[in-house]
Amino acid sequence: MIAPADIVLTPLLPFLILLVAASAALLIDVVQHRAQTGGPLALVGLTFAAVSYLVQFGGARTEPTAVFGLHWVVDVPAVALGLIVLFGAILSVLGGWTRVRRDDLDRPEYHPLLLLATAGGLVMVHAGDFVILLLGLEILSLSVYALAAWRPDRRPSQEAGMKYFLLGAFASAILVYGIALTYGATGTFDYGGVAQALLAGAGPLALAGGALIVVGLGFKVAFAPFHQWAPDVYTGAPTPVTTFMSVVVKAAAFGALLRIVATAWSGALPELEVALAVLVGATLLVGNFGALLQSGVKRLLAYSAVAHAGYLGLAVVAAAHGAFATEALIWYLAAYAAMNAGAFVVTMHVMGDDPDRGDRIEAFEGLGARRPGVAAAMTLFLLSLGGIPPLAGFVGKFLAIQAAVRVDHVALAVVAVLGAVVGLVAYLRPVFAIWFRDGRSSVPALAGPVRAAVVLAAVATVVLGLAPDLAYRWIEGSGPLALVPWTP
Repeated sequence: MIAPADIVLTPLLPFLILLVAASAALLIDVVQHRAQTGGPLALVGLTFAAVSYLVQFGGARTEPTAVFGLHWVVDVPAVALGLIVLFGAILSVLGGWTRVRRDDLDRPEYHPLLLLATAGGLVMVHAGDFVILLLGLEILSLSVYALAAWRPDRRPSQEAGMKYFLLGAFASAILVYGIALTYGATGTFDYGGVAQALLAGAGPLALAGGALIVVGLGFKVAFAPFHQWAPDVYTGAPTPVTTFMSVVVKAAAFGALLRIVATAWSGALPELEVALAVLVGATLLVGNFGALLQSGVKRLLAYSAVAHAGYLGLAVVAAAHGAFATEALIWYLAAYAAMNAGAFVVTMHVMGDDPDRGDRIEAFEGLGARRPGVAAAMTLFLLSLGGIPPLAGFVGKFLAIQAAVRVDHVALAVVAVLGAVVGLVAYLRPVFAIWFRDGRSSVPALAGPVRAAVVLAAVATVVLGLAPDLAYRWIEGSGPLALVPWTP
């Protein structure tokens, strides 16, 4: 039962800031008839939310606490994942600055929906029980469904929105059913309560509920075979929205899945660990081999997102056995947010006004001669996604594979290494087109906000690779711990 002492709004400040920013952006744009203030207000809201995180939790506070009857969790993993969600949203807003206006996407609801989706992501990473998780998931999902279909004049965008909505609604229904079965087996929605009940004896009902929860969240993180939506939706949705989906939605969903595996199940359902391992292995194979067959860069990056879901899944599989897996996944998500968002931003810029042809690898031919700075940034992002040292992607894959080996999933680690070799070939195809082929299409200079997004992503990719301890020391020892009530 929630007592008045539990109702403390301070830990919710980042979430509340995003709600206020979304409301302000919508009201101002509607009242002033599309004054196009959504972008600046979104950046201000996201920045203030990140600052509030750092002010409240960036110092010595690392002990896990919670409010609202222990349903809103405040610990190092939640804060780190929240900052990653905000970082990805900031890159999406900056990277799509000119594209949003050029393609007439900057209608009054666009940036408010983006902020609401980000707020939903924060709820997911802070959720301490299944009800709060579901609330955050729906806030995020409903906003992204609308954003995926934001170009009603283009059939691919319509199809992307419809596919994502139908499949997403189906996955949400499966998740709700899994949560209901888990409640029936344990008598509680709280992760800690579920863990205690499962340790006392897990029955078939709890196993069935856990399996359905894996399916529901597996859709959001794009685990195979629940990944079918990703290539079509990533390709059909407006590229600024795709950038947001590929980073923010994935970080929020993996954050939720990590806490469930590490805290709620806590090793009490070994059958689910086996099932997760099978899904992760299939995801690694499908993502890396699928990327080889693509002729469009957005579709290649979509399969890349599937493959990286597999690498991130290695840490999830190991999460029930130790804190190192939690640290590996958080670090990897930070690196992934930088390099993947950067790759999508450059792709968005190169596509120009012809999204159908501009998406093809041929559009990158000769980019090294025409725009060497943009070409160098894209090469950096692709090599990092491919796991080339000393960039961030290499360190992330190393940490994830090491986490799997530590819990004796050696076969899965071998699949991951072989998949990385296959995937590297796919990433080198655009690199070859950029530097070793001649092209005639013109690529304009980057606008200021877009350049800022590319530089920020590139710096993060390099710094995280060359000095991984800068981020790792902060999240070190951030494994699942016992929660206590919030004490300001």
